[in-house]
Amino acid sequence: MAFTKLGKVADISEGAGNMYDLGNRWIGVFKVEGELLAIDDICSHAEAYLHEGVLEGCVVECDAHGARFDIRTGKVEEGPAITPIDTYEVRIVGDDFEVDL
Repeated sequence: MAFTKLGKVADISEGAGNMYDLGNRWIGVFKVEGELLAIDDICSHAEAYLHEGVLEGCVVECDAHGARFDIRTGKVEEGPAITPIDTYEVRIVGDDFEVDL
């Protein structure tokens, strides 16, 4: 794995997420209580973008069918999804953030 710069910390609003298209995968980066958390941005149930869903604390709800995932662990909190999503380590370097892909 290697850290890859994705953007500026200031680009992500508190309680929201952005999607970063890396060509072969989509990464969702969310800011919760000032901490950045990164996940695969595609729901494991319906292949919808998770950053477009509702974020409540550290749980994001997919807007396609309501599957809920803990963005700290990738664990499914509520179906219909049954497969967890991948999470990635984030580090801040100056004003930028990098994700370990």
